Amino acid sequence: MAIGDLFRFRRETYPLILSLFLISLGGLLLHVRIHSPGAEAGNFVPLVSGLLSVFVVPLLFNHPKTVVAAYVLTLASVAVGTIGMAYHSAEHWPANMPVNPWNLILKSTFPDIAILAAKVPLAHVLLRHFRPRRADAQA
Repeated sequence: MAIGDLFRFRRETYPLILSLFLISLGGLLLHVRIHSPGAEAGNFVPLVSGLLSVFVVPLLFNHPKTVVAAYVLTLASVAVGTIGMAYHSAEHWPANMPVNPWNLILKSTFPDIAILAAKVPLAHVLLRHFRPRRADAQA
């Protein structure tokens, strides 16, 4: 495989990979804007995860031999991001703000977690494109 083949995306998977790339890029830029990587040591985990999601995972999703690795990396980054953001939200919850559904949805990191979770179905469709289930392949 030539180096140029790494950046030649398949027509049928390009929109999905582009969507994953854009969600990852937006999340990375948002995170860097809100939490400077130099401010706290804990900010490096999301930075590294974001950089991998933006620059490595799209390339891994483009090839049948590496699609499983891309899927596992995506699931791991979503899990770590979800846990980290939920913890951050709980840790920094204002004492004077009541805990109710409205505040949990709109004043926590729930919207950010929902955007991050959008990567899972996209990754699943890409996985199934390259590695269909046996029943799907026989049909």
